[in-house]
Amino acid sequence: MDVKNAFLHGDLQEEVYMEQPLGYVDQTHPNLVCRLKKALYGLKQAPRAWPDKIGQYFVTSGFQTSNVNFSLYVKKTDHGIVVIVIYVDDLIIIGNSDANIFDLKKLLKQKFEMKDLGELRYFLSIEVIQFPKGIWLLQRQYALNKLTEYGMTGYKPISIPLEQNVKLSANEGDLAEDITIYRRIVGSLIYMTITGLNLSYAVGVVSQFMQTPRKPHLDVVRCILRYIKHTLQCGIFYEAKSHL
Repeated sequence: MDVKNAFLHGDLQEEVYMEQPLGYVDQTHPNLVCRLKKALYGLKQAPRAWPDKIGQYFVTSGFQTSNVNFSLYVKKTDHGIVVIVIYVDDLIIIGNSDANIFDLKKLLKQKFEMKDLGELRYFLSIEVIQFPKGIWLLQRQYALNKLTEYGMTGYKPISIPLEQNVKLSANEGDLAEDITIYRRIVGSLIYMTITGLNLSYAVGVVSQFMQTPRKPHLDVVRCILRYIKHTLQCGIFYEAKSHL
């Protein structure tokens, strides 16, 4: 679900004032200012005020905040379980009771102006493909975008991310000409390990040299990108009948 004008729902705890906006200036008191009761986009308090607002609503509705992730809310009843994940103005709602989810969405629409976007398909660069037998999580499009961004689309794919017995040293080889690009690529690779568990070891190796990357380190990073090109269809599959 998508919250319309999410930040405008946030209540301000501090005293915040703003000049009268153009077109709405009180001609009899042009020098007065407005005290804000609600957050506005661009206000530094807004990213905190909105999560506080909706979080309080969930807690009063019987949800519990996760101790691991404060954007995760869980509600357990005799009829089932409902889980909500919040990312700015987007809400993912899952559970094992269609009736509970339907009732929750109805209440949310009454409290906040929301749009139901339907079944989850794409979230934070993660593709979600749902089948009767389970759910696939992929980062295919994200990987393609990064291959294009780093100029790797013309390179030949390879079948392994890291050569066997490869040894990298922090002091051997010429320093990389552009340290920033190395860090950007490795940062992207780390994000791809969310669904690319097959990348974990190789990415763990190259991430050790973020401080002063050298040319051999950059060569290995490019090899990992070529391997990603070979494994674009790989992801995580959660079986519907799994005991997980």
